[in-house]
Amino acid sequence: MSEYDVIIVGAGPAGLSTGISTLYTNKDANVLIVDSRQEVGEEKCAEGLSKDWFDHMSKYGKYLLSRLEPKCFENEIYGVLLVLPSRKEIKIRTKKKHGWVLNKDFFLKNLAKIFEKRGGEIQLNTSIIRPVIKGKVVYGVETNEGNMIKGRCVIDATGINQTIWKKALNITEPLDKKNIEICCQYKVVDCDISDDDLLQIYSSENIAPGGYGWVFPKRGNKANVGIGCQGSRVMSAVPYQEKFWEMLKLNGKIVSKKGGTVDTCNLPESFVWSNLACVGSSARFTNPVHGGGTGPGLFGGYILGKNIGNAFIHRMPVEDALVDYQREIKSIRGKAHEYHYRVKNLLQACSDEELEMIFSSILTDEWMKSMSFTRREILKVIGRISKKSLRLGLKVMKYLGLG
Repeated sequence: MSEYDVIIVGAGPAGLSTGISTLYTNKDANVLIVDSRQEVGEEKCAEGLSKDWFDHMSKYGKYLLSRLEPKCFENEIYGVLLVLPSRKEIKIRTKKKHGWVLNKDFFLKNLAKIFEKRGGEIQLNTSIIRPVIKGKVVYGVETNEGNMIKGRCVIDATGINQTIWKKALNITEPLDKKNIEICCQYKVVDCDISDDDLLQIYSSENIAPGGYGWVFPKRGNKANVGIGCQGSRVMSAVPYQEKFWEMLKLNGKIVSKKGGTVDTCNLPESFVWSNLACVGSSARFTNPVHGGGTGPGLFGGYILGKNIGNAFIHRMPVEDALVDYQREIKSIRGKAHEYHYRVKNLLQACSDEELEMIFSSILTDEWMKSMSFTRREILKVIGRISKKSLRLGLKVMKYLGLG
């Protein structure tokens, strides 16, 4: 029977970041990452990543960024092209680089390389059947081959399905479809894209009910083109994706088609139990407004690994470290995440006409100078909305918890 300080199930951004952060904090920790795939990499997502997440991670963020190879970053992004339901286009471009469109496959392989160079171990082709629990302690995990791996703490980084967490706590209730986005994406080459330094976002119920369409450009006339639709409104995103692709007329060649689901939940009351913790999408860290999970996963892994590593250094109970991790995440991200969840619910409750009024009231020349979302600016936006429609202004206040 193998034994480790930390067992992380899932080699996505959150799992890998947790492993790297643990070893960055405590080089002597014995950390294992297990994953059912044959190799690390190739995740289904739009591949966007904001630069701000590395700033939020302080010295660890600088360390991580300095060790990511240029091949990880397929394009630099300087703003957004927002296409309203009326097809009116609003460009928001700044001189500051906001982030990148990644080569996600290589990005994850690079993270795995960093983890292994720090002394971590990755075990692939290994499915975890169940957590092994004695009393109220997760003693370890059992693999598909019947082997037992013992660990002082176990981390669920399995994504939206929460494979370990649900089995440990005997949770059978499925995720509310209102908090799921069903996605479909094409990887496209040889396409005609103007403004290739901007992420393109298409907002319309006709394009993506309860969601949005996107074009994330890459260098060399390549792009990720996709849509996400609210799970309670559609059974499949494929028909909407086909219409969206036809509408765009990018004249490109589709080289792959993939689908998946994304959670758009509020933070749960708890994502820690005894010596078991969730991180990334397993902990519902995904941004509810746009469904981005890479940045929140990296950040969550940083906070989790830091607390675990320090616990081993100072000989603290790992259970206390996991409680500290949960407390720190909620202190730093809790209010912002709840606000994003409220905004998501508001946008999904609006008609195309209402969405048009909201976005045109936000994206004024005055706002474009500051791009601020302070409470004062939000109230000014609501005032502009209310002049167009008092009913919509009150609706916005209600959903944002201001009325």
